[in-house]
Amino acid sequence: MIERALMVSRGYSLYSELPCDQAPAAFLIGSLFSGDVVSLRLLTAIISLGAIACSMAVSRFLAGQYAAIFTGALLAVDFTFVRESRLFSLDALSAGLLIFAVAAFILGQRRKHALALVFAGLLIGLSASVKLIGGLGLVAVLFFLAVEARAGRETLKASLVKGATVAASSMIPVAAFMLVLGPSDMLQGAVLDQAHRGFEPFLKLSILAFFGLSVAYALPMAYARSLWKLGASQRFMLCVVGVILAFMILQPLTFLHHMVFLSPILAILAGILMSSELGLGKGAISERAERFEPNRARRGRACKAAFLVAIVLSGGLSCYGVIVQDEPAQVKYGELLSQLTAEGDFVICGDPIIAAYADRRTPPEVVNVAERQHPAIDLDTLRNAVVEYNVKVVVICYFLNDIAGLEEMLSDEGFAVLALPYAVSEAEAALDLFQKPIEPVAFYGRDLSTV
Repeated sequence: MIERALMVSRGYSLYSELPCDQAPAAFLIGSLFSGDVVSLRLLTAIISLGAIACSMAVSRFLAGQYAAIFTGALLAVDFTFVRESRLFSLDALSAGLLIFAVAAFILGQRRKHALALVFAGLLIGLSASVKLIGGLGLVAVLFFLAVEARAGRETLKASLVKGATVAASSMIPVAAFMLVLGPSDMLQGAVLDQAHRGFEPFLKLSILAFFGLSVAYALPMAYARSLWKLGASQRFMLCVVGVILAFMILQPLTFLHHMVFLSPILAILAGILMSSELGLGKGAISERAERFEPNRARRGRACKAAFLVAIVLSGGLSCYGVIVQDEPAQVKYGELLSQLTAEGDFVICGDPIIAAYADRRTPPEVVNVAERQHPAIDLDTLRNAVVEYNVKVVVICYFLNDIAGLEEMLSDEGFAVLALPYAVSEAEAALDLFQKPIEPVAFYGRDLSTV
């Protein structure tokens, strides 16, 4: 992702010149920072902090300060959220924008502010322009309005007006990016190029891993009926969770990082539920009502237990990952690559972040060397890129190790194995879970005598 932003900053047009199977906004924004790793990760961190603050504000608005504290505590230690907020993550950026959209819609719904609904639509459009999953926010809005109209809580006319307002305003950012990048190119890259991914049921275990690490997030679904009765805002957020979770189950590939879209909303609902069940703040159940609900005490104990388990389990794993995280091996490899090459040289790296650290360009067709992409990277693609761009160094790691004949092809093109001046060991931490180790790494170079 960062290497794409770097290439855009150097004049390559997204989709037409630089293949991309994602929505465009993050790469165009990243190009403003010249693809700088620290700046872009800091951008994600700032938006993630804003997402936590926004989630706490929604909880406080709906259920009081105790609900806000519960929500903030859950997000602060959420392993998935912490992990993604430390990267230039499209998912974290899109999810952050989406929770602001949810907050704006709730405000517009409760206070009857048409401008807030327009703002919600714009934010949904921006979220979808970063990652298409953000567009599920619009699906959730329309689904919620249909449910409310069907139940007689909202007139059909009001639902249609609100739905049309949010839908129309959400199209503005998307249309603007299409106008700049070309509608056919953007549609092909951001949408159609993702249609070739095979369905992998095993990856659905990421959903179980997500809820296993943050047990408290299962509470809103376990007690969805109680939350549904609390008010329209709670019903809306349950609709958002339902739509996103259904998509996660049905889409071909589901990874742990996708689940960050659920984290803020589930943290809000869990905070509201905790506050309500424990009799704290707004929305608390009166003592009289409690006598007619014998299961309330048991639900309260379940909420407290799940909250404590989530704090200890997910929080412990997150804190451990942050504490023991050492300097990534990719930083050292990037330093080596920058020493071996000159500015303007092209390189190919099995992990493109190495090229980004080195501030070196990559042939556009091999910027994405992921295991799952369309079209897949093969030996002919690599050979053509090496010849056309006069590539100086090839760093073989990750999935480049799986391409048969690559070493022989590089030898035929005049590359030799480079002896690295010092050994680089990869630091492992909890935050690296669900990541394939980078090693082994081999540097192949040619025509480096002038550097």
